[in-house]
Amino acid sequence: MNSDALSMDFLRPLLPLPLWQKAVALIVVLIVITVGYFFLSWQPLQQNIENQQARVEQQRVVLKKNQKLAQDLPRKRAEFTLLEKQLKIALNMLPKKSQIPDLLESVTWAGKDSGLEFSVFKPKGENPKQIYAEVPVDISVNGTYRQVLSFLKRVGEMPRIVAIKNLQITQSKAGETLQVRGNVVTYRFIEKSAVKKRIGR
Repeated sequence: MNSDALSMDFLRPLLPLPLWQKAVALIVVLIVITVGYFFLSWQPLQQNIENQQARVEQQRVVLKKNQKLAQDLPRKRAEFTLLEKQLKIALNMLPKKSQIPDLLESVTWAGKDSGLEFSVFKPKGENPKQIYAEVPVDISVNGTYRQVLSFLKRVGEMPRIVAIKNLQITQSKAGETLQVRGNVVTYRFIEKSAVKKRIGR
């Protein structure tokens, strides 16, 4: 039995009906077919189209963001290179642990060459930070105003970073010399292996 025969069998009950009933039946059939097509085919298709459009829009936003990052990449690379150079310069100004004794000796020689007399020069325990450690030394010196200025100037001109902190200056009874107490603080770079050990604790 072919499809034409099936369609005729389906329509045969409608043949004896009046024309208006045939029209109503035809309209009902068309409505059922239309509603079925809408829910079974058209609506899923539209939903799929909307989903694909949303994905395309997301990809477009990501593409614009990546294009902007790509345009900014040369500037970021230049900034990174500059920061890397500045870091190397800063690290070169931080003495390694083996260089600390020589640096502290240079500080004492700077004081003696300026004419100061050291009554106290006492290294203290290190104060570790993230990538560097503070190395403080308590000092007490005696000398004239000019000698103290000369010492501070020499320390400030050292190639390594050395700071003079917490200065307390008192004048001698005779008024000719000054007694200066404070801290000489230098900073040493902590090697990567030591940093990793500290972080791993």
